[in-house]
Amino acid sequence: MVICMEKNLIEKFELLDGNAIIDMNYCVITANEQMYRFLGSSTSVISIIESIHQVDVDDFMDVCENLKEDEYVDMVLRIRRSDNSYRWILLHIAKFAYRSEDNEFEYLEINASDILSLKRRNMTLQDTIKVFRQSLNIKNETFMIYDYHTKRYQINSILNDEIHNIIDMNIMNLKEKIEAEHLIDDSTMDEYNAYCKDIEKGTLSYKHIFRTNILNDTCEFDTVELAVHTIYQNDKPSKAIGSIHNLSDKVIYEKEEEEKSDSSKDTSLELYQFCVDSILYKANCEFSLILLEIDGYKEMERQKGTSYVQDLYKIALRTTTQLVGKRGIVCDIKQNLIGIVVKDINNEVVLRAFIESLRNQISWNVLLTHDNRQTTFSIGIARYPQNGLDIDIVYKKMYQALNICHMRGENRYIIYREHLHGELT
Repeated sequence: MVICMEKNLIEKFELLDGNAIIDMNYCVITANEQMYRFLGSSTSVISIIESIHQVDVDDFMDVCENLKEDEYVDMVLRIRRSDNSYRWILLHIAKFAYRSEDNEFEYLEINASDILSLKRRNMTLQDTIKVFRQSLNIKNETFMIYDYHTKRYQINSILNDEIHNIIDMNIMNLKEKIEAEHLIDDSTMDEYNAYCKDIEKGTLSYKHIFRTNILNDTCEFDTVELAVHTIYQNDKPSKAIGSIHNLSDKVIYEKEEEEKSDSSKDTSLELYQFCVDSILYKANCEFSLILLEIDGYKEMERQKGTSYVQDLYKIALRTTTQLVGKRGIVCDIKQNLIGIVVKDINNEVVLRAFIESLRNQISWNVLLTHDNRQTTFSIGIARYPQNGLDIDIVYKKMYQALNICHMRGENRYIIYREHLHGELT
């Protein structure tokens, strides 16, 4: 008979793909939301040592101290969760060094997952793979996969429940083959080159249409559409996955002109419309609206120049977009103002973990690029439906929360609460 403590059955704070960067004193520099929720973020400084079971601490420290730069190791140990129960965790530990003209230090990157949660996820993934494989088989879908680590580029189709490989080769060899055998129509070569650029940059999502005969083994060109999404791991592109649709060689393709109004469009409307649509199409939906600014932006612009602060802003925007992913929307509203909507953040524990992960991850990425340890943020937050069922009112409260940040000083976030900040009409 197996006896379990009830709290050990709680799945609310289970850990899957928790990531953290820690210094050589074992204090957390930054972590993703899963890690903050698992460890708890009640204090500003979190020591990973205090969360590891005392029986396993010496082994953990011995491993970390003997790791050389750019080496990694995997180990299993017990870590205390925020509900004070211990979980068996699979831990991947890697050591790196940061060097610049003015600074030099070592740090550790760790990836952590609850072993029981990994087992459950594996079973779920196996079932999901079967479902999607059948779906692709029914549609006779063609798709591409590019692995950034191995440089391997594949095009596959599924027919009669079997994967048929069309292309499987190193991406540089593929480019040479395309050029030598003239596999792209000259009229769409610019579009093909733009596709290659997006792959190289690891653009989050993109779509391109060009004419090629790479899929048909004939001299006639097909018009194909590639819709691609890039999967990131530890803030680096890992895989690009895309669908390929043959628009038929009988279709004469003329690329649509980009809307001239895009540059002047008020992107805050996208934020607003996303909220309206979420409420319309999902009953009982919950989300947080967030405005983020880099503190001291104007002063940094005067001291270090426009290109410097613009680069900082791009890092913040890119990091935020990657962190939010498919859970919501991120908008570049105006200079030094990022608008965010994240769905299903329905309590302050989860919200605070998201904010901690967001601002620490941006700061870390800025440090790696500009050796700037001082980056801080002012963040205003309102929540639906906690701050009202009228989205116009919630929207105003989000801006009011940011205004309160301005009044109280830098490096803070304000979650709008009616009993503290008053009602708005």
